[in-house]
Amino acid sequence: MVGLNKLNYLIIILLILVKLKHVFSIQPPPSEFNCISAIKSKFSTSLDLNNLCGTSVTCDPTTGSILTMAIFPGNPNSAPTLLINDLLCLTKLRGIIIQYVPLENGFIYYNFPSLKSLTLKDTMNSLPNGITQTLPNYDYFELSSSEFGGKTLNLLYLVNVKSFKSSISYVKLVCDPIPLGTIFQPSTLVISAINYPNFTNYPDFQTVEMNFDDNFDLTSIVNFATISTKIMLITHNIASSSMTASTEFYGHLNFKISKLYINSRLSTPSVFFNFSKNKNYEYIQIPSMGNFNVNGEFPIINIQKNTSLYISYGTLSNMPPISQWGDVDHNITLTAMTMNTALPNFTGSGQFYKLSGDGLFGTIDKSWCNTEIVVSYNQLTGTIPSCFSCYFNNSEVPGIDFPQGTMFTRFAGNQFTNYNLSIPCTTFYPRVSVLQKFPPIIKMFGQDIGYDPRNWLVNNTIGFSNVKKVLIGREYHLTLESGSFIGVDYFSVLFKLPYNNVYTFPIVEKNPIINKISVISDKALLIEGFFFSSYEGYSSQSISVGGINCLVDSTSFFKIECSALPSSGTFNISTNQVFIINSGYKNSVVFINTNVNSINDKTCPDGCIDFAHGICDMTNGICVCNSQYQGSNCSIPVISCPSNSLNNQCSGNGLCNSLNGECICNSDFQSLDCSIPFVGCPIDSKGRICSNFGTCNNRTGNCYCDSNHQSNDCSIPFIKCSSLNPLLDCSGFGHCDNVTGTCICNEGSFGSECSLHSCSTPKCSSNGICDQSVGKCVCYSNFTGDDCLTPLHYISSIIPSLETGGEASFFGYFGDLHSNISLTIGNLSCKITYNSSNLINCTAPPGKGIKSVSVFQNQIVWNGKDIYQYLNINGFECPNDCSNNGRCNKTTLECECFENFGSFDCSGLINNTPKTNVTIDTNSSSTTIKNQEINFQIYYKRLLEVDFNGNIIKQYLLKDNWISNENKTSSSLDQIEHQFIQSISDGINQFKVVSNIKEITKGYQITFADTILKLKPNSIKLTISIQNYNYQNSLNSLKLEMVASVSEDDEKETNCNQKDSNIDTSNSNDLSMFNFIKISKNNKLFSGRFINRVLSDGKSTFLSSSTIKSPSSDSIIISLNLPHCKKECLVDPDFSLLVTPEFQQKCEKDEGNKKYVIPVAVVVSVVGVATISALAYLIYRKKFVENQLKVQLRVLNKQ
Repeated sequence: MVGLNKLNYLIIILLILVKLKHVFSIQPPPSEFNCISAIKSKFSTSLDLNNLCGTSVTCDPTTGSILTMAIFPGNPNSAPTLLINDLLCLTKLRGIIIQYVPLENGFIYYNFPSLKSLTLKDTMNSLPNGITQTLPNYDYFELSSSEFGGKTLNLLYLVNVKSFKSSISYVKLVCDPIPLGTIFQPSTLVISAINYPNFTNYPDFQTVEMNFDDNFDLTSIVNFATISTKIMLITHNIASSSMTASTEFYGHLNFKISKLYINSRLSTPSVFFNFSKNKNYEYIQIPSMGNFNVNGEFPIINIQKNTSLYISYGTLSNMPPISQWGDVDHNITLTAMTMNTALPNFTGSGQFYKLSGDGLFGTIDKSWCNTEIVVSYNQLTGTIPSCFSCYFNNSEVPGIDFPQGTMFTRFAGNQFTNYNLSIPCTTFYPRVSVLQKFPPIIKMFGQDIGYDPRNWLVNNTIGFSNVKKVLIGREYHLTLESGSFIGVDYFSVLFKLPYNNVYTFPIVEKNPIINKISVISDKALLIEGFFFSSYEGYSSQSISVGGINCLVDSTSFFKIECSALPSSGTFNISTNQVFIINSGYKNSVVFINTNVNSINDKTCPDGCIDFAHGICDMTNGICVCNSQYQGSNCSIPVISCPSNSLNNQCSGNGLCNSLNGECICNSDFQSLDCSIPFVGCPIDSKGRICSNFGTCNNRTGNCYCDSNHQSNDCSIPFIKCSSLNPLLDCSGFGHCDNVTGTCICNEGSFGSECSLHSCSTPKCSSNGICDQSVGKCVCYSNFTGDDCLTPLHYISSIIPSLETGGEASFFGYFGDLHSNISLTIGNLSCKITYNSSNLINCTAPPGKGIKSVSVFQNQIVWNGKDIYQYLNINGFECPNDCSNNGRCNKTTLECECFENFGSFDCSGLINNTPKTNVTIDTNSSSTTIKNQEINFQIYYKRLLEVDFNGNIIKQYLLKDNWISNENKTSSSLDQIEHQFIQSISDGINQFKVVSNIKEITKGYQITFADTILKLKPNSIKLTISIQNYNYQNSLNSLKLEMVASVSEDDEKETNCNQKDSNIDTSNSNDLSMFNFIKISKNNKLFSGRFINRVLSDGKSTFLSSSTIKSPSSDSIIISLNLPHCKKECLVDPDFSLLVTPEFQQKCEKDEGNKKYVIPVAVVVSVVGVATISALAYLIYRKKFVENQLKVQLRVLNKQ
């Protein structure tokens, strides 16, 4: 292997190409011919210009271009310098060998266009510094020159060379780091060196060959562990002049090498080398062991089984543990080893062991049949096992992967007693079974079957594409090159070795198939057929004829010859003699004629299945079935019929059909076994059984009528009554007359199905209606009880007392029954002074704030949560003390702002507000106010019915479901009004919601809920009315949710006013007369004013509310907690839009980054008239956009 690796592969290519005779007639193109003529002239080479494409030049067989060449000067000592230009005229040159020629400076670094192989041998001192920079791309580069010795070779300079060789001179190696992103191409290195470099981070090689002399740097051995290569070849000191130097073994240090070759005089170690971690080694070769041992023992321990070992020319005192080495794919070779020890028994699993010239003595145990061995030229005696001697007579018995000549020569040079070519083979017993039918795989096993499956052919022609060695010499798994075993019962194998025999083997297990039995004599038979023993001993076979054993004389898969023992006499002569053949666990039985010369060859249908079914009479081909089977081939079981008698089938009352085991009963019996008498049923005048309207039970003689008839003979119709419940007659509240099909109802029930029921109070006291499906009253919403006499009371509005207490009035519905009536405010009793069906007056106890109210009467409690607000004795204050920009009107609790100021607390400016556009969406009923880049929107989100604890019972989404009522859309000098309606029905509840939006163009004064409110010019008033809502429970109430949000356009023209959104609810307080909200953004201010009153069924009463801000302060949800109003809840919130004192109409350039703010209107917990005041002088213009169904109001600044 090493010698082959050292050959110059380019020279081999040249020699092969020389043999291509047609190349000799080719001439290169004129330009290349002139070029090479110049080279011949310059270097006085021996090139034959008349036959140029020959020995040292190869040409393209088509174009004639020069592909490879060699330059050997005529006078090596005075050759001129080879210039780069000398070769540029050879444009297709791929490879060149140059020897004894000096090179132009930079020649080896020049990138010749097509040159892939460059070999330089003795460059005549023209490379004094060796390789000093990166070489161009080469498939092969060789530099073998004496001046290279002692120089430093940086392997990084070889980054572009796939295969590199440097011999003759010994260099010092270094490995600079490979730059990031650089691909290191070398796969083969052949270098003579004085050290190992550090290969860390270098990629895997295919082959690394290192040659070292006496100057080897021992300290560099540590770098050996850094090499990653498949093949590693190491040579130490072989050419040393002293021939005595030795090197320590270090092969155990590297875990990344696959194949290791060490050619060195190894020093004698003092300790063993442990290879337990060297699991990658597939191959180790040490051709010169010498004294490389530890006290005569093999110095390497724990060698892995997946390693092939080649050791020679050494001395050992004992046989190494070779049974622990090798497996079915790896070999062990120990040759020319002075051991002088007995050959041990074999317990290993290697595929081949070569033990030649080792001084072994003793005998070869049969355990060595489990591998292949070569034991030539030892001192062995005794008998060579038959597993080997069976193949002596053959010219060659190669191993599967390791040819070693003939089997006979493997045992030469010993003193065996049976070492001769005339030894017969009598122990060849192959066995074959099918492991897989397709692709076909067989298992070949048995005794002395040999070691080369290539000598076995299936069906005489088919070899094997894959061989798996399970047990060497004993079992192989073989994949056939072609064919299939699907649908095949048997096949044959030609065994060319040890002698040319064909054996047939079964694929499926079957009883022996007998086609013909010939009576040769009164003592001998010839049996022909299939599935007999493949050869004598393949399977046990026995034959008997009429009870006389017939001894098998010869057998194959298709034929048996047998004869009676002399002690048994002759066969009994009979035309119906029983013949039995047993083969393994299978057997066949037939009847034959035993007269001499009789031919029994009449086969039966399907062979009568098997012996358990019947026996074939081969004299006539007719099956003799056993008692349990019938039919021409005995395949049909004889089925017994049932019976209640031990002696007779079918109880003696019928006939048995043995094909299906069924009884055919006599006319006066029935059942499966004919044991039950047959009894007839009634017959009408027309001779019909059960009047043809039923079935007869012949055991009892009774008729079973169909669903439409009845009586013992089924002659009377059966009419089923209608019923709501199909499982009960007449709905379970009556009984059915099945003759007429009419229900007779129980008392209190009526109707054709008795499904209707009377109420105990038929008219439900005129306070409800009778549900006749259940017989119970369904009371109107204001009543309850079985008779609907008990009122369901509730409070819809309240006139509270002062904080000091006093008279309080409660309006609502209380009915005409007032058993044990009482009322509490908070937890304190309010003494009732008057009560009627719609009013309760009582003397309230002193208190403050907001309280819940409970009314008890007729064993029913009604609770109203937070509906009572004590009147403040000291009155209310104006918000924020009018911000010092106005004075407070103590009567109306409104701020009267100074000139140029506005809003509910006089915090906004009037004359500096930019123009505002208002858009009203006719689908969502939302109002959008656009002021410059800011958009404010307010809309009704949803209406909720909640219980006393605030849990949602029902919800109705209001947004995007409005219908514009154009008949109510009007305009005048004072206002522009828009009305939107929703009529809501969920199948149970039907009510109406009406939303009004008014644009106030001229200020005026209104009264809402007993409170006087001023509507200022240029404002918007919102009103919502909820009419005729039907509650699920008298304790429930309504909650209205409104949403206000603000958004900003992308264009920001007044960035000096930019400020974040802010929502101020500090003036929102249920304990005040008015609640206020301010929302600011970009120095614009939106404010809302709310009175904490609502009109409930036309009466003013207290209203509470709550708010939820968004995290970004750009929207808010206001929840208005409405009372239990029946006819109508009327709610009015209001808002206004101004700017802050910081607002600037025009931004200075140097204040371009100043922040600004915008106001957003938000609904708060107050119900009242809502006004949106754009306190600049606004001019409104109404415009309808037909395709968008919107009303847009454009508000302009005062001119």
